[in-house]
Amino acid sequence: MTHADSGIVSTNIQAFAIDPVHPQTLYAATSTTVYKSMDGASTWSAIDSPTVQISQLAVDPQNPTIVYEVGQTIRKSTDGGATWNPLTFPGTVSSLALDPRASGHLVAVSNPSFGGIMSGNNRPAFIYRSVDGGASWVQIAATAPAQPGLTVDASTNPATFYNGLVQRSVDGGVTWSSLGSLPFSASAVDALAVDPSGKLYAAVSRTGIFSSPDHAQTWAAIGSPVPGPNDGTIGPAINSIVPAGSSGTVYATINQIGTSGFVSKLSADGSTLEYSTYLRGHASTEAFLSFAAEPNAILNQNWISSITLDAAGNVVVAGGTRATDFPTANPAQAANAGLADAFTATISADGSKLNYSTYFGGSNDDGALAMGLDSQGNMILAGQTWSGDFPASVPLLAPTGFGEAFVVKLATGPPVITSVLNGASYQPGIEAGSWVVIKGTNLANTNPGRIWNSADFVDGNLPTSLDGVSVTIDGKPAFVYYISPTQINVQAPSDSALGTVNVVVDNNGAVSPPATAQLQTVAPAFFLYGATNYAIASRLLDYALVGDPSVEPGAVAARPGDTLILWGTGFGATNPPVAAGTTVRGAPAATSTPTVTVGHMSVPVISAVLTTGSAGLYQVTIQLPSNVPTGAVVVQGSVDGVQTPAGVTIFVGMP
Repeated sequence: MTHADSGIVSTNIQAFAIDPVHPQTLYAATSTTVYKSMDGASTWSAIDSPTVQISQLAVDPQNPTIVYEVGQTIRKSTDGGATWNPLTFPGTVSSLALDPRASGHLVAVSNPSFGGIMSGNNRPAFIYRSVDGGASWVQIAATAPAQPGLTVDASTNPATFYNGLVQRSVDGGVTWSSLGSLPFSASAVDALAVDPSGKLYAAVSRTGIFSSPDHAQTWAAIGSPVPGPNDGTIGPAINSIVPAGSSGTVYATINQIGTSGFVSKLSADGSTLEYSTYLRGHASTEAFLSFAAEPNAILNQNWISSITLDAAGNVVVAGGTRATDFPTANPAQAANAGLADAFTATISADGSKLNYSTYFGGSNDDGALAMGLDSQGNMILAGQTWSGDFPASVPLLAPTGFGEAFVVKLATGPPVITSVLNGASYQPGIEAGSWVVIKGTNLANTNPGRIWNSADFVDGNLPTSLDGVSVTIDGKPAFVYYISPTQINVQAPSDSALGTVNVVVDNNGAVSPPATAQLQTVAPAFFLYGATNYAIASRLLDYALVGDPSVEPGAVAARPGDTLILWGTGFGATNPPVAAGTTVRGAPAATSTPTVTVGHMSVPVISAVLTTGSAGLYQVTIQLPSNVPTGAVVVQGSVDGVQTPAGVTIFVGMP
């Protein structure tokens, strides 16, 4: 699309027409002037200055030197716009249709006039016809104008005129007959168009677009560019249809007001605009119901209701949006849940980046009307909701969907680490390359949490960041497996240091105060089933999970003499060594073979190796003796004098 208005003073084009014989010849009308271009819109020259605003321009298809201007009156040029003369018309003109088969044959609709209840000058709208280029007019009896106006089908000879979808003339507008029954109400037709083959297209309010291949005898629904009404009363209507030739491709225009929020920063003295940005999504085409108690702001497409600064000078805003493509960044709610949702967003202090942005709402109208920050930088939103499914955590009152006020706290302050623990035992003490769990608040914006996926790996290496969340241990990047607002699971990086080290979480630029952890040569622990004390174990050779079937459905009890794999982390260095952050190949053995007791009995340890295809996951293979105790039996390992936590059990059944 090329911007082509050289010579046109105004930017507000009221009407436009193309010469059907010479398509490089164009006519355009602004509120005060009519322009003409002879070179396909490269240049324009003024050709008329009518005293009324022009709503329509029309070029005679049989004689393109004849051009009509339609405002409250009709003006006509017979020399391509060089000179203009007014036409006499019985009333004021609403619209004009030209017969494409006969030059000078016109059909026009008048405006109704209303002078008051007692006035004798009140007149309804009428349809008139002229066969002498508008010199004289004849009212068409018993024919009242119908929505959406006149449509002309040039595929027939004589041309067929449609008066909405109420009446039709097959003789160029001389006589008119009623159309048959329709699968929709004729009064609900918002737009009507015809393609060069004579196929009709009708846009029906709150229903969709229908087509007729046989001059309005039969109709079929072909869909709609806007969603269904959703029991709504406010929403866009189709106001025009444009068939693209006879191919069946149809374009439609809709009338929708797209509002936008914006944020601008001025210098302290107000003399300089330091930055300015829109904050919006595209206008929704969804219809919606307006409630009497609903604030006007929530009826908009995008709006900002509150703005403040955080401690770092970042701009924090809140409001609402109906858009489905509102920009998000590390969101608590990634998608619009329906109709209007509240949103809150943080823009960096220099305006260069959207640090955080999230939807928040349910399936009906919701909006944030006020916002503030607490002492930790968390966002507090207050607003109103019409969603019965508004997301609420331990609410004082459950939402009913009838305009309740709401208060929401979003954990958007800096991350805070409360503990750094062994990823298997959930106790202090970690090893380089072992699995680590970090507990705290505001650790990530991703809620619910997620684990890594294949898209997060680069060249087969484990990711050091998920959704903008990263961790360092002793200043070295850890490898992030799982993130949530309250927990992160990582593989500790390779490190020769021992003793107290710092652990830091970076949540999209918000950095936690350092927490400490004890980095040890070994930190052995067996992984457990959920919140139980049962070690995760597998039976060879079928790899059946071992456990108490009454506690772990699908598990099997171990038997005396069984060979079992105990799964753990932190069992020390391997030969050959494996760097943290890489996928294990082969089965590198632990340099120090652990000892294991079951029911306080020493059991044979067949092997202790890192698991192929994993990271930091050891499998310690043991054989149960024939006289092992039965039931929930304590299992404990030890490597280089460091024991796995006490109280861990496996379930052994009767022989």
